[in-house]
Amino acid sequence: MNDAPNPVVVLRHEMQGMEAQFKAALPAHIPAERFMRVLMTAIQNNPKLVNVDRRSLWNAAMRAAQDGLLPDGREGAIVDYKTKGGGSVAQWMPMVQGLRKKVRNSGEIATWDANVVREKDHFEFRLGDDPLIVHMPSLDADPGKVIAAYSIATLKSGEKSREVMSVAEIERVRERSRVKSTDGPWFTDYAEMCRKTVVRRHSKSLPMSTDLDDLIRRDDELYDLKGAADRSEEKPALADRLSALASSVAVETAPTIDGEAAEAAHATTETAVQSSGDSGVAGAGAKVGAASAPSHAGAGRGQQPASEQAAGSSGKRTSE
Repeated sequence: MNDAPNPVVVLRHEMQGMEAQFKAALPAHIPAERFMRVLMTAIQNNPKLVNVDRRSLWNAAMRAAQDGLLPDGREGAIVDYKTKGGGSVAQWMPMVQGLRKKVRNSGEIATWDANVVREKDHFEFRLGDDPLIVHMPSLDADPGKVIAAYSIATLKSGEKSREVMSVAEIERVRERSRVKSTDGPWFTDYAEMCRKTVVRRHSKSLPMSTDLDDLIRRDDELYDLKGAADRSEEKPALADRLSALASSVAVETAPTIDGEAAEAAHATTETAVQSSGDSGVAGAGAKVGAASAPSHAGAGRGQQPASEQAAGSSGKRTSE
C-alpha cells in the first residue's frame, strides 16, 4: 500500500503557510485568498510546477504578489524551465495585460497597445518624418499565421512612439528562450508571446520608472541574453559609423614625404653647413632657408612636415 502523501496536497499545505507573506506583499485591492486560488489553479493547469524546485516556485509566486499581478496566464504566468545542471525551476513572467495594467497605474504613459499581424490582415507601416501604422484585421475564420507584431505607445505629452517586429525577428528571440517544453507559452500562447516580445523591445525607447523597467525584465532569466538586449545583432550608432568612415578616409589620404625629396633636402642642408666657412654665417642661413622653403610650400598644398606627420600618425593610432 502506498502511503506517500499526494504532492498537490503537500504543496497546498505549504502555500497556506505562506498566506501572511502573500498578504504583506500584495496591494490592498488583491486579497491573499484570491491570489492563492489563482496560484493553485495555475499549478494544477501546469502539473510540471509540482515537481520544480520548491524554493523557486515560491520565489516566483512572491514576485507576482510584489508586482500586484495575478498568475492567471493573462496578467502573468509562472513557467518551468530546465537549468544547465538538469534541474527544473519556476520563473515568474509578466504578460502584456499585466504590463499595461501597471503602466496605466503609474501614469508614465497615457496608452500602450500591442497587437499581432496575420497573413490576411491589411497592414501598412511607414517610417520617416511622418511615421504611420495602419492595421485592418481580417474577419476570416482563419486569418492566417502571425507575420509581425507591433506596439504603439502614447506618452503623456501626446507624442506617439511605435515599434514593429517581423516574425523572423520574433523567432530569433524565441530561439534564445530556455522554455523548450511543448506546453510552454511559446507553444500554447504564441500570439501573446509575440506581443510580449515587441513590448519588451519597445520599452527600451520609452520613458518609464525603474519599477516598470524591472517588471518588464522579470523574465530575462528565461532567455540566453547578453545583457538586456533582445536584438540578435546591434547596429553601430550613426555617430560611430561616421567616425569610423572619417578615420578610414584620413588614413587613405594622409600625406607622405617622398623619399628622394627628403634625401635631396638633407644633402642641400649639409652643403649649406659645409660652405658656411667661406660665405659666413649669414650666407649659410640663407641657403638653409632656401632648402627648407620647398618643404613648407609642399605642406601648404596638403603635405605636412615630417615632425607634424609623425604626430598626426600617432594621434590616429590612438583614436583607432
